[in-house]
Amino acid sequence: MAKPFKVKKLSPTDPIEYAAVRILKSRLREFYSHWPVPGEIPTAESLHNMRISGKRLRYSAEMLRELYEDKLALLIELMKRSQDLLGDYQDCVTQRQLLGLEINRISRRNPSSQEIPILHSIIELYVTREHLILGQFQDIWRGMSRDKFLNSIRAMIKNEE
Repeated sequence: MAKPFKVKKLSPTDPIEYAAVRILKSRLREFYSHWPVPGEIPTAESLHNMRISGKRLRYSAEMLRELYEDKLALLIELMKRSQDLLGDYQDCVTQRQLLGLEINRISRRNPSSQEIPILHSIIELYVTREHLILGQFQDIWRGMSRDKFLNSIRAMIKNEE
């Protein structure tokens, strides 16, 4: 599981505005670290870690929203949608793994079982769904990875320092 990046240069006596900037910068850096090259397809593990890091980013943004008026609304909405998609993707990965284990168990008992081809068909449905979900997430990720989007988030956060 993705370990959170430490929020550096922060003390309990720092003003809340300074702490908010440090927290959001750290959570953004952590989130984007899991898919550094948007043109490449990440592993299922990277996507899972991205989902976990995305939760931390979203929850931090929601807690700090009051300091930024409505500036974080788009980021929060994108993170919600991303989490939903990445959660669905992870569910597919997990179901495929469980079905694979079940196929192995059945195969050891009865290699000619009629259940095996049915379970393989179900696995293929999960693979198809994974590709669909990944495509939907990639559409969001392309927008979130654009320099214009990233620079606007960074500028908004920096202006609060």
